[in-house]
Amino acid sequence: MNYNRRKFIQNSLATSIGIPLLAQNIWANSLPNNQDIKISLQCFSFAGKLLNGKMDILDFPKQVRENFNLSAAEYWNVPLMRKRKDPKFIQELNKRTADYGLENTIMLVDLFDVETRVSKSICDLNPKKRLEAIEEHKEWLEVAKSIGCNSIRVNLWSEGMTATEVKDISEESLNALLEYSSSLDLSIVIENHGGFTSDASWLVDLIRRINHPNLGTLPDFGSLNFCLEKAPSNDKGVFNTECVKYYDKYKGVEEMLPFAKGISAKATHFDSNGEELSTDFKKMLDLIKLSSFKGYIAIEYEGSIMEMYGKNPSDFLPSNEGIVATRDLIEKYL
Repeated sequence: MNYNRRKFIQNSLATSIGIPLLAQNIWANSLPNNQDIKISLQCFSFAGKLLNGKMDILDFPKQVRENFNLSAAEYWNVPLMRKRKDPKFIQELNKRTADYGLENTIMLVDLFDVETRVSKSICDLNPKKRLEAIEEHKEWLEVAKSIGCNSIRVNLWSEGMTATEVKDISEESLNALLEYSSSLDLSIVIENHGGFTSDASWLVDLIRRINHPNLGTLPDFGSLNFCLEKAPSNDKGVFNTECVKYYDKYKGVEEMLPFAKGISAKATHFDSNGEELSTDFKKMLDLIKLSSFKGYIAIEYEGSIMEMYGKNPSDFLPSNEGIVATRDLIEKYL
């Protein structure tokens, strides 16, 4: 049954047994005061379960609506890799999205092999590898379009190049990708997600240089997302490297907001009062409310992936609890 139809029946039943609409609204999760800013859920919040086979990505729409009472979903390409060319899979995902009355927004695209840890980048110094990455991103643009997303997030990973060289290559590659995304009426968003993108001023300058309506930023609250320099280490773990120099995350988010097409509210640890330990959510939400941003703030609970790859996995809340804690914190200050 379609979610909206089911909701109508539930409200009708409640009214028929004498429960006033006001009481029904009290039962429901309260909506944020700012109706121009809404909350979505990024499926990366279930990364551990999705990667180890304990959750099917087809169950994500139900989780978004029934477990968290949200109306929008963000995707991550990794759980879709094996089935992205299966029309029956796409059809079923779209059916479930419609059944639960959801809007799909951004798809995070990582050209990264989880097993081999080999990555592809549109900023590769090798022109052939760079072109391969661009073409693969075009495939993901098509997948994103097929499930109703409006944007994909691309990475600007680089190695052995200067900031200027990476910016020049990024501009060339992004222009090529934007030509294709625009033909599909899709946007490209760049997140502060490692390398030179962790320097918000560098990233904003790149966005300004390209100056394309279908290009924007995706500010992420994560501390490691603003890491400018990592300590030397032989540990190849994704989350085990110590950062020794950070870009000011509040300054960075503020600089990125004028170009933002979405926001990632990353959360990892919470104190006994429900506050996130690495980010002042009140300060972040105040910055967002003072900006011109309109759209979705996505819950991105990182505890699920930290349970697999981080240190001290027992320190993190289970996915559902971490998602609820993040949602409640956003609603508290929004």
